[in-house]
Order: sequence, then structure tokens, then C-alpha cells
Amino acid sequence: MNLMRLLSRYILALLVFNLAACSSMQAVSIENAMDYSPPRGVDYGSLVEVKMLDKREAKFRVTEITPDGLGGKPGFFRYEDMESLKVESAESEVNWGAVLGAVAAIAALVLLIDNADTVTLCSGTPCPTRDP
Repeated sequence: MNLMRLLSRYILALLVFNLAACSSMQAVSIENAMDYSPPRGVDYGSLVEVKMLDKREAKFRVTEITPDGLGGKPGFFRYEDMESLKVESAESEVNWGAVLGAVAAIAALVLLIDNADTVTLCSGTPCPTRDP
């Protein structure tokens, strides 16, 4: 039964690591950012990555949002001077069906391995019975 406990802890650790590592940078349309303030997906405290037309780059947490641009520790960046804007996606994009399916498949495999002494494979008909 120690194998089951170890495997369950491993699966839990793997799931937690996977969920923690699922953040990614999502592109934000600069044209939409100019039209709609705040831009979709950007909020106070959001981690953004800005590339400017003059090739400067900055990655910062948003502390200021205006119709003209975004601000943070390195300064204020106007939308009209931006080449690209990306925001860290805090939303979970995990396919829960796939995660639950993988967990169920692993659990079934563990149960199969745990009960391997009761599984009999044979190619002949009928299968010979085992003596206890």
C-alpha cells in the first residue's frame, strides 16, 4: 500500500506543479487597447510585457491604467508608441477533462499493477486455472 501512497502524492505534486506553471503571456491588440480602457485582460497588478516602436522593452506590474497607456515601476508607456503588448494570463487554461482523464488512467494503471498477481494472460482456449 506504500506504493499507492507514494504514487498519489506524486500525482498530486505533478498536478500542482502543472497548474502553477500554466501561466503564459497573451498578446493584447493595441488597436483595441486604444479604443477600450482598460484593455482586455489587463488590470491593476497584471504582469505585462511591452515592446516599443523604438525597440525598448519593459516587463512590469501595472500600477496605472489610462485611456492613453499603461504605467508601472519603469515608467508610463503610451499605446501609440507600442509595437506589442502582452499580458500574463492568470486565467486557467487547463483542459479539466484531459486532466481528469489522465488522472483516471493513471489510477487505473496503478490498480492494475497493484492487482497484477490476480491477472492471468493466456493465448489458449480455455485458459488454464492456477493452483492456489
